[in-house]
Amino acid sequence: MARSFPPDVIVLDAESLLHARFARGKAAPRLVQAKSYRLPAGTFVPAPVTPALANEGALAEAVRRLRVESGNWQRLSLLLPDSWFRMNIIDLPSFNAKQRDAGDLVRWSLKRTLPLPPEKVRVAWEVIEQDGSAVKVLAVSAVDTALAAIERLFASAGFEVILIEPLGLNLWNAVAVREGNTEKDRLFVYVRDDEFTTAVFRGPRPLFIRSRNLSGERTLEQEIRLSANYLRDTLRAGALETCYLAGNRVDGNVSSILTGEFGANVRAIALTDFIERAAIEIPPAQAELVACTGVFTA
Repeated sequence: MARSFPPDVIVLDAESLLHARFARGKAAPRLVQAKSYRLPAGTFVPAPVTPALANEGALAEAVRRLRVESGNWQRLSLLLPDSWFRMNIIDLPSFNAKQRDAGDLVRWSLKRTLPLPPEKVRVAWEVIEQDGSAVKVLAVSAVDTALAAIERLFASAGFEVILIEPLGLNLWNAVAVREGNTEKDRLFVYVRDDEFTTAVFRGPRPLFIRSRNLSGERTLEQEIRLSANYLRDTLRAGALETCYLAGNRVDGNVSSILTGEFGANVRAIALTDFIERAAIEIPPAQAELVACTGVFTA
């Protein structure tokens, strides 16, 4: 576990709040507490990019229960669904990451991809490739007012949110640090009840990342096949070394589809590979708990 991060991680989505607490283990983080709190329908409502907190009282009650049941602590990392963010890989022909206005330039470059003014989003970014003055940047953005409302509610209960990031990126962080170095292309697929994330990494560098909401219009199988066609036609990625599959309700059919479409060995991500054996009851959200361990890889 990285010493700079607190041991408590919260996973928040429209339906639940999951609190996980870790301790340093001999070879991997040790999960010492994991409890989920249900949120009533309508706590969050759909809005452009990031859902809006519509029922502050409902979330406040869950946070109050968390405080009562988990003791006196203050600092936490917060992970949110990938679909609550926009994740873009952007090309900038001229960019100096040390300039004071570098963040503004990244934000402005997102203007054409956002359904709202760029000044209304909070952006985190990282240079992932550089060739002279030209760079590729991974930019992660979400609606600032939505994030601020969540932060404000936690603060009112005595919690300091030190980090807000997507679940999928932290799941990948957990996988990448465990699997070690390679320059080959790897596929990452993360499936939840109402969304799925697809990403391709060449070594440590993301070539493609996208999160899509699942709806009744297309099945997960159809969405995977559409993503495969897009990657073959547009990205022209090389032969895939491995496909990492994460999700709490994925079955052998999903693995078969991925093998057929990408021709890669599919490896299911299992919580037991990322933590020391826990002596507590593990909630069903095991993929999300793996993502929690990714916080400590920085």
